[in-house]
Amino acid sequence: MLPSGQSALFTRNSKLLLSWVLINSIPIGYMNVVPLVYLLEVGYKPSTIGLIYGVAAIANTVAYIPFGILADKYGRKIFLIVGGLIPCISYAIFGLTLIPSWLILASILGGVGLAGGLAVAINSPALLPLMAASSSNENRTLLFGVTQGAFIMAITIGSLLSFLPSFLISHFSLSSYTAHSYSYFFMSVLIVVSTLPALFVKEDRRKVADDALNRAIKTTKKLLPIFSGKVILEFSVVFAFSGLGLGAIVQLLPTWYNLRYGTSETTAGLWLAVAEIVSIIAIPLIPWMIRKGRGIILVATATSALSCLFLGLMPLAAFFVLAALLFVARSVLINLSWPMIQSYMIGLVKERERATTVGITYTAWGFATAMGTFLGGDLLGNGLLWVPFMIGVVGYLGSSVVFFVFFRNIRPPEELGPTQTRAL
Repeated sequence: MLPSGQSALFTRNSKLLLSWVLINSIPIGYMNVVPLVYLLEVGYKPSTIGLIYGVAAIANTVAYIPFGILADKYGRKIFLIVGGLIPCISYAIFGLTLIPSWLILASILGGVGLAGGLAVAINSPALLPLMAASSSNENRTLLFGVTQGAFIMAITIGSLLSFLPSFLISHFSLSSYTAHSYSYFFMSVLIVVSTLPALFVKEDRRKVADDALNRAIKTTKKLLPIFSGKVILEFSVVFAFSGLGLGAIVQLLPTWYNLRYGTSETTAGLWLAVAEIVSIIAIPLIPWMIRKGRGIILVATATSALSCLFLGLMPLAAFFVLAALLFVARSVLINLSWPMIQSYMIGLVKERERATTVGITYTAWGFATAMGTFLGGDLLGNGLLWVPFMIGVVGYLGSSVVFFVFFRNIRPPEELGPTQTRAL
């Protein structure tokens, strides 16, 4: 049961967690644009850039499961704080050097793209369970949508800040290297500031009232028995397909924009921000769409599958603005489906293994993202600018199909009547 007062959408904890997401994610938006173009301009090959961003996903793959299990066993707040702080080291490294080996290390630690390296592997399994615990089942999907909106707003701000290097160069007569370095240091400062709201999050460490589960834990020698294994395995397949699509082209999109249309980091950042801003506007529609669309399964599947159409049309665009507008449409649809799928997953599994579930499923996502990023970077480096989009469409469409096939007959708690049970 939820503590008193947590039937509201915005509780004290959810507000603090949303503040953490908003501030902590701004650098993700910035680092997901500027280095992808700047490193290309200073002579890096696309394949090397793909390697730098891909190792972050490999680090996820190694670390998600152990940190998910540890967060369930020892508490989630500390992992949110520690994982949230680590990227300040990575961004500082980017500000100090252009040596590839150091940039790879920085990516492994704190990530420089959407995958996030070890840092996200530590904090991400903790965030979703903490957020779910601050809400009722009925409000969970909308709260996850708002969380996605906070993340989108943050990376939008980060993308818009891609003008910082050119601003510093033109107004303070700095070299390009120095201007980029200062901007990376600023991102490190934001990471430190983001820790403040996380410190005040209150975590309820009381045992969940599940007698059968508690008896099973007492009689096993395992670190943390997993009772939702089939669901977790199926979601791992869903997330793996999605990660492949993300890594193959979406992660490398600013590099593709530059190679295909000659766009600058500022222009790429502006249009990525536009895509995210429009997505925020659509997020409040999630509860209405679920009601009108006969449940979360059909709506999440439809929006995710339809996004593939716009992604697949992008390499056919004759000019940059058309390609960017197609990506805007794709972003709106995928940012509607993602919080629905996350909320649905969290709603199906037992509370005390939610971080473990996130850790395992995100491991599959991280591995596929890494493989996609390595492959996409190599393809772009060899001038095959349309092939990554084919892989991306296969990934996202495959994710939509297997999600529907696996879960079409299983309804989340909020869609069940008082006498119904889930068919797991």
